[in-house]
Amino acid sequence: MAAPESPPPGPYLEPPTLPRNEKERLEALRSYEVLDTAPEPSFDDITLLAAQLCGTPIALIALVDAERVWLKSRTGVEDRVQMPRDTAFCGRSVLHPGLHVVTDTLANPQLAQHPLVASEPHLRFYAGAPLITPKGATLGTVCVADVVPRQLSPAQLRSLEALARQVVSQLELRRMNLVQTRLIEELQTSSERFSVIQHATDDIVWDWDLATGRVTWNERVSELLGYPPQDVRQDSGWWPSLVHPDDRERVTEGFRRAVHGGKSVWSDEYRLRRANGTYARVLDRGAILRGSTGAPVRILGTVMDMSEREEMRSRLALADRMASVGTLAAGVAHEINNPLAYVIANLDYARQEVEAAATAQVPPEAVELPRALREAREGAERVRLIVKDLKTFSRPDDARLEAVDLRRAIDTAVTLAWNEIRHRARLVKLYEPVPEVWANEARLGQVFLNLIINAAHAIPEGSADRNEIRVITRLDSRGHVVAEVQDTGAGIPEDLRPRVLEPFFTTKPPGEGTGLGLSICHGIVTRLGGEFQFDSEVGRGTTFRVVLPPLAQVRTAQSEEKKPVKAASRARILAVDDEQLVLNAMRRTLGSEHELLLFNRPQAALAWLEQGEPWDIIFCDLMMPEMTGMEFHAEVKRRMPERADEIIFVTGGAFTAAARDFLGHIPNTRLEKPFNPVELRQLIHARLQAR
Repeated sequence: MAAPESPPPGPYLEPPTLPRNEKERLEALRSYEVLDTAPEPSFDDITLLAAQLCGTPIALIALVDAERVWLKSRTGVEDRVQMPRDTAFCGRSVLHPGLHVVTDTLANPQLAQHPLVASEPHLRFYAGAPLITPKGATLGTVCVADVVPRQLSPAQLRSLEALARQVVSQLELRRMNLVQTRLIEELQTSSERFSVIQHATDDIVWDWDLATGRVTWNERVSELLGYPPQDVRQDSGWWPSLVHPDDRERVTEGFRRAVHGGKSVWSDEYRLRRANGTYARVLDRGAILRGSTGAPVRILGTVMDMSEREEMRSRLALADRMASVGTLAAGVAHEINNPLAYVIANLDYARQEVEAAATAQVPPEAVELPRALREAREGAERVRLIVKDLKTFSRPDDARLEAVDLRRAIDTAVTLAWNEIRHRARLVKLYEPVPEVWANEARLGQVFLNLIINAAHAIPEGSADRNEIRVITRLDSRGHVVAEVQDTGAGIPEDLRPRVLEPFFTTKPPGEGTGLGLSICHGIVTRLGGEFQFDSEVGRGTTFRVVLPPLAQVRTAQSEEKKPVKAASRARILAVDDEQLVLNAMRRTLGSEHELLLFNRPQAALAWLEQGEPWDIIFCDLMMPEMTGMEFHAEVKRRMPERADEIIFVTGGAFTAAARDFLGHIPNTRLEKPFNPVELRQLIHARLQAR
């Protein structure tokens, strides 16, 4: 094998031209991160071997940088680390890909004047093999040199080329080692961070290796769910077994679709079983890591316990409602005391007239007794309605949804807020017929109470004749139910409008507002699938708008006052209540129409039922001292299970958690105290008609 006996193109005393791929070549060179690094035995062995194979005192691994030739390894040139590219023999090696051999530099007039020939080290011989990467970029050379002319054999030239290939292989291996080292360091750093996060977070952290099926958990899984560490399994089947049966299919199918559908993240909210058998509502989120082919290899995730957050949300909502109740307390007391004043006065008057009539033998009809009693009855009815509205608003939070008449919810709020309105503005109701909505009446009442109080507080006291609060119901173009609360107050400045719905933001002075009202209203409406909007203009007022979808099938609202309906037949009715006065009132109301059996102890009622006598309806108080209505229901269900659901519960308010839970899980009809005789007769009639 003979090497070309010619210098590379271009005069040696002029700067060399650059190759056309110079930019790409330099990027390839720097990608190896080898320039200006310390000597390495693997490269020094190659230069030593090159010198021995070719019989030369000098051997170099030269890398051609932008303006220099840097020596990665050198034998016989200990005082040089780099040299200018335009004067180095190797600097021109990047212009052609083959061997470059100069057997005698003095035989070439140009080379004879070269600094390395004309002065130290007086080179007479040079041979270089290019370092060519797998992608074809020339990085430099493996070269040998001597101070006397020399001729290399074909075997020596092939050996020089082989050594050049070994240098490139070493560079590739070196780069791979660097990448691997960095990956290991990053993995260690990542693992350390992951470990810190696992210990620092309040969430459950899990790591699922899809290749092995192994799932590891941090210690929070034991703390939040109550499972001892030895019971926390690492197989992939443990987690699905804890998901609530009603959620399991949805959650596992969503997880499967995310993992095998190419997604990078997955999340779901569901119920997870604790060790004690109860369920925690959790938010589970996972990041899906994929390999080079896109196949999932690992999933890292966190499980956040939402139970405390839900409890906090309920507590905030309750706090806001209680703040509203505190604001209304004086007004509500005023509204109750007014009718009570004339109830008491008229009842006193009626008593005195009856006593006088009895003494003077004057018939009561001849005096004002009937009118006084009617007025007393009207006053008592007003008290009953006010208390009913208060109960509707302040009952504990629950998730029960039902068909709700929006106008009824607004009227409830107006009743409670009336004392805040009356001294500030005229109230105008513009109710267009609208269908019922699917909602929670107490929560809607809270929304409108907040909006109406805010509207009132936007108007100064003492100007009721000049200001107005309008409440409007209508349908929009989509057929959705719209309720608006408009005021003629000061309006909301433009710079404050973006913050109106933020939690804890308020323009009221300290101590006069929590800043939670509108934020909670927004949350209630959006959770019902509705929209919460507002418009405002400084100096002209503000409109808040609640938009809700109507029921798919609307029940026609009955606006006529219901008339008493006489029972189709005489019924045998049992009434169980520890308050004898309540039993007396039922006897006076129903005694002429039905057969009543009255019991002030539920045990006595159970003893009568044991006799097997027929009966049609049982009215039972819910809260009694010796035996509660819940316990009475359980006894009836044990003895005659087919009729336990026919008990009608009479309650003045389910004020314990057990009572609320009981009423939420049974189908039985309930009657609120104080009950209206008309409603009582209608309920009996409907029950008898249904049999």
